[in-house]
Amino acid sequence: EIKECDWSSDVCSSDLRETKDVTGVGKDSEKVYRITEMPAVKAEKWALKALWAIAAAGLEIPEDVGNAPLSKLAELGLRSLAKVPFNVAEPLLDEMLTCVEVLSDAGTRKLIADDFQDVKTILKLRKEVLAMHIDFFTQE
Repeated sequence: EIKECDWSSDVCSSDLRETKDVTGVGKDSEKVYRITEMPAVKAEKWALKALWAIAAAGLEIPEDVGNAPLSKLAELGLRSLAKVPFNVAEPLLDEMLTCVEVLSDAGTRKLIADDFQDVKTILKLRKEVLAMHIDFFTQE
């Protein structure tokens, strides 16, 4: 068993993980969110849970999925999750946002529900998180 690290510890520093700053949409357009790549073990577990949920819902993943552009893979992933029963998809959707923080003059902080005024921002962030974590499909 691999022990998950506390993201805030020095031993498991996120310094080596990819980050991406994303500007909110609409009412959130003045806000900037930082997505930090999940640790590999956490990302793999999330991906496996999502794939099993998609398969259990009777959806098929196209054989040529690895040839699709990253943006199309992210769209496919979100569309597929939308067809999974909500009680199964909700924890996966919630977990997606655990790697997103809000940027401010004071630094970054974890998300709270009031950080969103526009649902399009949440959807944009989910798509960006998914794209960041499925790029291994398109790499050789």
